[in-house]
Amino acid sequence: MPITIRLPLDLPDVRVLATQVLPDATLLIEVESTLCTAQCHRCGREIDRFHGFDRPTRLRHLPVFGREVLIEIRPKRYRCPFCEGGPTSTQRCSWYEPNRPPTRAFEQDVLKRLVHSTVADISGQCYLGVKAVEGIVNQHVASAVDWSCFTALDTLGIDEVALLKGHSDYVAVIWARDAEGNTHVLAVLPDRLQATVQTFLESIPAPLKATVTRVCIDMWEGYAGAVAAALPKARIVVDRFHVAMQYRAAFDNLRQAECQRINAARPPERAVPTAELRPLLRREWPSLNRDQQGRVVELFELTPTLASAYVLRTLLTAIFDHSPDRTTAQTRLQLWTEQVEASGLSCFDKFINTLHNWQDEILNYFDGRHTSGFVEGLNNKLKLLKRRCFGLDDPVELFRRLWLDIEGPRLWT
Repeated sequence: MPITIRLPLDLPDVRVLATQVLPDATLLIEVESTLCTAQCHRCGREIDRFHGFDRPTRLRHLPVFGREVLIEIRPKRYRCPFCEGGPTSTQRCSWYEPNRPPTRAFEQDVLKRLVHSTVADISGQCYLGVKAVEGIVNQHVASAVDWSCFTALDTLGIDEVALLKGHSDYVAVIWARDAEGNTHVLAVLPDRLQATVQTFLESIPAPLKATVTRVCIDMWEGYAGAVAAALPKARIVVDRFHVAMQYRAAFDNLRQAECQRINAARPPERAVPTAELRPLLRREWPSLNRDQQGRVVELFELTPTLASAYVLRTLLTAIFDHSPDRTTAQTRLQLWTEQVEASGLSCFDKFINTLHNWQDEILNYFDGRHTSGFVEGLNNKLKLLKRRCFGLDDPVELFRRLWLDIEGPRLWT
């Protein structure tokens, strides 16, 4: 049935001719362009010699009052007086793309809905096929980073994420954090090999390479070698979290061995409750209440070796917490190493070797206290995206979806 009201459209250079409701309750709006020129497809000049109308085209637009909306337009055609044979060209409007069924506004709405969502969900919400939603994503989201969007990179972060369960099928994800603190995804590489990472880093435009001041990584020699070769002026910063994992794991191994030794000489009813003490020993001393501290002291009376290791572990954490600069930290770490050697403990030997091998990269942390914290946080976003999509093992699609989740809220707020 005809509708007499004229609905306003937020479309440039468009006049509404008529509206009607189709039998399936879809709202059809007939429009025409108010522009009186077109661009010749052959010579590129602006032409204004009207030739006629093209066949009607129906485009999917944003819904109104819960109804689907179709816009019907007959594109104007103009004849070029400058080209031989007088070819005709169809007028192009800015609010839709030729040979694409939806308007640009509808496609932008689909992309907005897709932020922190899934293709299947948006397919159901918008009554679109899964392939149609994927086509909109592929049309508007590039498969690789657009370097023209950046003026400076400042800090890079490199880490790997397993696409499938187990310790295999790794992809390397490269992130950036600019001087304003905004994070960006730069690449999802198909593997974490040094050659692959180095090739990408070398592809960064030279003006942007000069703005990279540091690269945060875990203790992976492949990443360190790739950064040293491609970005020789950037500082490599080993994340403090990965350093702490190593020396705390060394203490944990000693705790397990000492508790087993003590319990081996005791009857089961007098065994040390290792399961209850384990979480207490992993915490720092000030965070324990008086009763918890008393239980830890009782264990230390049985094994002075473990007590010495606990003190050394606490001292090392204090060095990372309170050293004001690189030079002070280097001196304190050297003194700590000497204390370990004097104590006769062997549990920290492997960590001391790591400390010597990665000394410069670990000490770079104390120049500004930069860490891979932003990388770990973004990796959690990536893992959540994989779970939400029931597995997403294509690096290109993973990059597109990450780009939408991270850049989308900044683009559409």
